[in-house]
Amino acid sequence: MFGSLATPSSGRRHQARFERLLRWLGIALAVLLLTGCAGRVVPPEPRLIERPVDIYLLDHGRHASLVLPRESGGVVRYSYGDWRWYVEERQHVLSGAAAMLWPTDAGIGRAVHPDIATPEQFHRLAPEGLTDVYPLEADMGRVLALKRRLDAHFERADMEPVPSEQYGLEFVPYPRGYSAAHQSNLVVAQWLRELDFEVRGSPWLSNWRVTPR
Repeated sequence: MFGSLATPSSGRRHQARFERLLRWLGIALAVLLLTGCAGRVVPPEPRLIERPVDIYLLDHGRHASLVLPRESGGVVRYSYGDWRWYVEERQHVLSGAAAMLWPTDAGIGRAVHPDIATPEQFHRLAPEGLTDVYPLEADMGRVLALKRRLDAHFERADMEPVPSEQYGLEFVPYPRGYSAAHQSNLVVAQWLRELDFEVRGSPWLSNWRVTPR
């Protein structure tokens, strides 16, 4: 009779097994998704760009962000990610595995830099570091449309943006959850598609290649 009773030690063992399971499931999923993945970015045809402006794809090593010009000068940077990881800074294996195994709360980050205009200054807007900066050219009309859509998340938010010192961004909740099929690099790829770029393959691991048309 007494052998059937749960004990604190058995509870800890079950928790440890569950954590190991999550860890290995996350690793297995990552291996399946990441092996050989690369995103090839193909710019739009020049004849389709009525008002060309410079935009920048930033690779930070494991995630990416997009830098767009402001009409009044300077740039604005956007990024997307798991809320717990980016905002709450719960940056550990279990949090990362959970974000890959099922949808979790997500956030969109934004930072306006009216005094930054050239790639040589971009280290100031990316405190998490830069691996690569990819200069691209897009049509101003599409850039403004994308900016309006992304800025609408901040205008509609029912809370004040939460600043992240680690990433130099302010975050508000994003309506679609973060998951292996909807993670930061894939969302940036979707933003590029809205600017009429082709993104072939998968940039899941923030492995980008710019291919001339």
